[in-house]
Amino acid sequence: MDRRQPDRDTPGVPQTLVIPVETINRELDAKLHLALRAVARGWKVIVGGRANINLYIPRLPPSLYISKGLRVGNRYILRFMDAFGHVPVALDEESLIRQSDEALLMMLDDETFNRPRLLFAWGRSNADVWRRFAGYRGTPILEIGNPRIDLLRPEFSAYFSAEVEAIRDRFGRFVLVSTNFSMVNHFIAEHLRFKTADGVDTARAGELKSGLKAHKQRIFDAFIAAIPAMAAAVAPDMLVIRPHPSENPQTWERASAGLANVKVIHEGPIGPWLMAARALVQNGCTSAVEAAVVGTPSFAFRPHVSESFEVELSNRVSRDCRSEAELVAALREIPPRGPLPPGQLAYLRTHIASVDGAFSCDRLLDALDQHGSRLHPADRPGSVARLMNRLRHFRRYPLRDALKRLRRMGSATSYRAHKFPGLPEEAITARIGRLRAARPELPAVRVTRLADSIYAIEAVAVPERSG
Repeated sequence: MDRRQPDRDTPGVPQTLVIPVETINRELDAKLHLALRAVARGWKVIVGGRANINLYIPRLPPSLYISKGLRVGNRYILRFMDAFGHVPVALDEESLIRQSDEALLMMLDDETFNRPRLLFAWGRSNADVWRRFAGYRGTPILEIGNPRIDLLRPEFSAYFSAEVEAIRDRFGRFVLVSTNFSMVNHFIAEHLRFKTADGVDTARAGELKSGLKAHKQRIFDAFIAAIPAMAAAVAPDMLVIRPHPSENPQTWERASAGLANVKVIHEGPIGPWLMAARALVQNGCTSAVEAAVVGTPSFAFRPHVSESFEVELSNRVSRDCRSEAELVAALREIPPRGPLPPGQLAYLRTHIASVDGAFSCDRLLDALDQHGSRLHPADRPGSVARLMNRLRHFRRYPLRDALKRLRRMGSATSYRAHKFPGLPEEAITARIGRLRAARPELPAVRVTRLADSIYAIEAVAVPERSG
């Protein structure tokens, strides 16, 4: 990456970095690593639950906010960041695994997509699809990978070592099944997340939505039906089913009831589970890519192949199993762990820029330094506009949450708690201690609670030695 001298010190550029976390198991470790590397470069950092930060926006100091997404659903949070004097950039979490580029582009709208000052892509494939968006106006798209990949690389093997050993002590030898069926098995019954932007071809959007749902349903049904055969194929080893964080785990528990060597569990980040597993079974899932990075064999169970909705990336880094019989045969002859062959590795690099070389965290922070001229906040609004912004924010977040509690919208509350059960200070400090043990170059920091599940992370001054 180009390492020009940073221009972040120019007047008016925020010196505080806000890093929201939506799903603890997926994001927290990686975002704390990003926070520590940012502190080492002189940033003040605020880390917290995404929903909590949304409520806290008006009280944040002028900040650079790292949004987790670019789709139309992020419109209001990015609008309010600008309105309250913050500067948004986007580290997209959802554009690596794409079952339809056409559907992804329908989920982008001009305002939301163009509000961030910088767009951070997983790699060339992700960047190319963004550039095809009709509303793209030239915002720099930077191929940085993703901080989640940093922690799966060999340089961080020590970070998860205790967890890997604990998992193996608990389950012995096992095969991991990672599911990706929230479209047909959502935590909230009948919930279907497929929000498209205003003005798209609604008929075509409906075709894509129904087609993707039908494809997902067929694969989901095949996975459910194959559980007994998979369990028998790996016995006496365990079969551990890890539902997607947006899925209803009870569906999988019912499907595996009575099978002694099957366990349904979603605990912690997926990294140590992949490191501890003999193999992975998946379909169209990010876990296949993560398995490729850590060297765990992956099987793509594809009993129904769609011309429109296949995930090429997860298929290309996995062994193809087109029937239950092929999957069972593969599970009886699991190859040893090891790195991807050179051809597959080269292909993976076109999708994830940070498989090797500089860490994604460093690539992101380099980009912030190099593009400081783009990171000035919008002009401060007048007093009347500021008051109106606060009223809009109150209606959008604090008031909406209060009304949900009054209406006892338990499913939505339970879903948020399922993905983000809270962030006690000890969870932050313990992970920071482990990160610094794995990578001694990371700085000592002080953690200060600002609000519920929101923390400031700042450098601790090292006392100078006396002569």
